[in-house]
Amino acid sequence: MKRTLFLLLLASLFLVNCNNDDNGDDGPTDPLDELPAATQTGAQTLGCLINGEPWVPPSIGPNRPNAFYQFVDGAYTLGISGTSEEGQFSRAIRFGGIDVVEEITTGTYILQNDDPDNYFGAVTLEEFQLNTSTTDGNPGLLTITRFDDSIISGTFEFTVLDNDGNEINITDGRFDLNYTN
Repeated sequence: MKRTLFLLLLASLFLVNCNNDDNGDDGPTDPLDELPAATQTGAQTLGCLINGEPWVPPSIGPNRPNAFYQFVDGAYTLGISGTSEEGQFSRAIRFGGIDVVEEITTGTYILQNDDPDNYFGAVTLEEFQLNTSTTDGNPGLLTITRFDDSIISGTFEFTVLDNDGNEINITDGRFDLNYTN
């Protein structure tokens, strides 16, 4: 009887310890773990942190991430975007280059403003009635790590200001998309 009681007590302690280790509530998770992997295969993914919170648009449907690259009237235009519905509001990230004179290749580009022959980063946060983009005084970075076979992959980061001058930080951005011409 003592042996059975001892084994039951030992088994219950073991189960309690296993249960405590597997409940997933042992601490905060890394928000980067919620972003899509940084791949270069045309996985149709896009994601970033908005003020430290993960943001990933859906991978299918009308809001899925997309990219285009066109040569028109002697200039190149690159557009990458994604949108998500957050309750009754939507959030969108857009970046690229407008009427860029030089052909776009792998490398790092400064996100400045949306004037011709520049690169830009922009965010729309409907819950804050905000639609804003990078500026010459507040630039960001776009790094293209793959650009061939209709696949464009890379990273991005930028900071924009809301209507009250507060910073909205777009960090750890990554994308891996098939682009259209």
